[in-house]
Amino acid sequence: MAEQFVTLHCTPCPSCRFDAGQRIADGRLRWEESQYCPAYGVEACGGGWGPGPEWVRARIAAREGTVRLAVGGADGVPLRAVREVYGLSLPQLREARARGLDATPVEAELLRGGGPRAAGGG
Repeated sequence: MAEQFVTLHCTPCPSCRFDAGQRIADGRLRWEESQYCPAYGVEACGGGWGPGPEWVRARIAAREGTVRLAVGGADGVPLRAVREVYGLSLPQLREARARGLDATPVEAELLRGGGPRAAGGG
């Protein structure tokens, strides 16, 4: 479940600053985002467990790029880890196995380690 903190709301302006990031905490994927407007002195932030909303991932990918991962097989990341991290259905998992997966660098680090349980947090 996402956690959110909001002090005020303003219409985004040229002064507004946005930041989004991911990290591995307690062996699990954690996302956080913040918005701050120095012109109006308002801020908002949110966060939660898992890969995060698509707009958070899009900001991270724009800044850090993505890593193409093979899914399953001898050279791919474990199917179980992919399913746990992204919450994929079986049809989505089959598609990821066939096409590969574009992960953020932090997601790739977690998946290459075997996923949340292998990292000690799940």
